[in-house]
This record gives sequence, C-alpha cells and structure tokens, in this order.
Amino acid sequence: MKLRTVKIGNKTVGGESPCYTIAEAGANHDGTVEKAFRLIDAAVVAKADSIKFQTYTARRLVTKTAPKYWEDGIPNETQFDVFEKLDSLTNDNWKSIFDYADTKKITCFSTPFDEESADLLYSLNVPAFKIASADITHIPLIKHVAGKKLPILISTGMASELDIQEAIDAIEDKGNHDIIIMHCITSYPTKPEDANLEMIRTLVNKFSDYVIGYSDHTIGTVVPICSTFYGAKCIEKHFTFDTSLTQSRDHRLSLDTEGFSNMVDGLRLVEISRGMNIRTSFDVEKEAVKYARRSIVSTTKISKGTLIKKEMLDIKRPGTGIPPKFLDKVIGKKALKDIEEDIPLTYEDISI
Repeated sequence: MKLRTVKIGNKTVGGESPCYTIAEAGANHDGTVEKAFRLIDAAVVAKADSIKFQTYTARRLVTKTAPKYWEDGIPNETQFDVFEKLDSLTNDNWKSIFDYADTKKITCFSTPFDEESADLLYSLNVPAFKIASADITHIPLIKHVAGKKLPILISTGMASELDIQEAIDAIEDKGNHDIIIMHCITSYPTKPEDANLEMIRTLVNKFSDYVIGYSDHTIGTVVPICSTFYGAKCIEKHFTFDTSLTQSRDHRLSLDTEGFSNMVDGLRLVEISRGMNIRTSFDVEKEAVKYARRSIVSTTKISKGTLIKKEMLDIKRPGTGIPPKFLDKVIGKKALKDIEEDIPLTYEDISI
C-alpha cells in the first residue's frame, strides 16, 4: 500500500519522511513585528521545519462578552479582551514577517480565522493553511480555504468522527486532497493523562487516505515524541523565544528554542531507532552471535577414535562450534582426531 504524503514547501510530510515539525508561534509575537522576527530566528536555531502564526482580528473572531475557555489566573476578562491585545499587525506587517521568514529559509504559514485573513495569507504565497480545532465545524471558512488548493492541516480537538468527516468532505468537494489530520486536545495546557495518544492510531485506521499528525498542548517534549509511535507524521508544538513573556497566554505552555531543539533531536533519535517489524540479521550483532552464544565443548582431552560420551562434554561460550541443540547427536559419535580439552567441537572433529 502506498503511504500518503503531502508536500509543504520543499518538504514531504508523511510516508517514510522524517516527522515534520511546526513551531506554533501563534500570537506569541505579542502584536509586534520585532518579536515575530525573533520567533522566526529562534525557530531556525531550534531546527524546526516550519513556523506557523495565527492571523485574526478580535472583532471578527469573538463577541465582546465571550467567556474564556482556558484558565490563566486572570479574572474578569473576556476572549475579546485577550485577542484584541494581539491583533494589531497590519497587512504590511504580515508581508514583512513572511518576507523575513523567506530570507531565513524557513517555511512560514498561518492559521486564518476568517475569510479575509485567508485571502491575505494566500496573497503572501503561504505554502499551506491550518484550520484550528475550534473551527472544524466552520464549514464556510473551511470551504473558502480549501478553494485555494493548498495543503490544509486540520486540528481535531473537541471533534467527533462526524465533525472530522464533514470537514474533510468540505475540503474534498473543492477538489483539494492534500489534507493532514491533526489529533489534538483543546486544553491549555493538556495534562499527559488527557493526551489520548491512542486516538492517533484510530485516525490512522479510519482516515487511511490522509496524513495524520499531532498538535500538542502538553508541557515538555515526551508526549509529542511518543506520539510518533502511534503514527503521527507531523508535530505541531507551541513555541516562543522566552517563556517568561505574558502578553500572549501561549508563552507559558510553549517550548523555547532549546526545548524545541531537544524535541527535534528526540524525534530524530526515535526515527533511527524504530527499525523494522521483523527480526533480521544485524551487522552489529555478528560478533555477539559468534562469541556470546554457546557451543558443545570438550571437558577433557578426547583421543582420536574414542566414542564420545556425555560426561566428556559441556556447553560454553563461544558459539564458534557445534550448537547446543545438537548435543544428543554428538553423543555416541567417534572422534576423527585428537580433541584438546576445553575447546568447541566442530563437525570436522567427529563422525557425522
């Protein structure tokens, strides 16, 4: 069976390709171009395959009274209050950000939260789009984005199987088949016991025509690295250059440059250690096969012509002689030559 792949920029996601990494900068630019540039620089150092932002305006995203659905310890504040502080980037600012990423040779794209933002991103030649978990039921937006005919990553936090299928159908109906389905838990941060990585395997089985990835909100690197054992081919992880920053609420649950780099190293270690699902002969074990295994060994000097008895034999390392499983067949055979004490017997030593 051919493994599904999707091309983002100059890299292949899925199949046998290395796990694709997305430094999810989100709104950790705190509304400034300068911080967006620093995020891009940090993502390059962190060895991320790509960096992703979120593009929205508070007035088109939420009502002014919409309650927050996350706990950040700040009372008497609405979603609008939070997002309004982070949506000050102009279209020209976004162009500068994407141009800067291009000079740094790192793939840059974004999550649009409305059609206007999607059109802006498309005009800036993004190589892909991301649909947030909260918008998996926003079929009009999904259709609009799908019509751009660029790869789409879609997060599945809070989503039922029907929600996922309807989103996929909306994309496919636009003639767009480059879809990456991202397992996700909409909890900030996600506790490890809530990560539900087994769901990745379910997505792999139920949606086998698509690449499956994981959008992670846990703290640290262990859970996203482990997700690859369940079939994740793409990892999205919140990212910042300074976890002590507070304007964007995502800084606190993000990996910094060192942390993201460690995650990438861990993913690459997993990939080279994965191996195959069958036991084969490994070059690294050749010496062990010879010297760690055992042979039938003489316990005394055996003269030529002697019929070999059990008390003349033992089973010891190395494994360069007759294997132990043939002990019963060696007993009663005639020595064809003088055999010294405490050496492995070979087939040249005895009558067959």
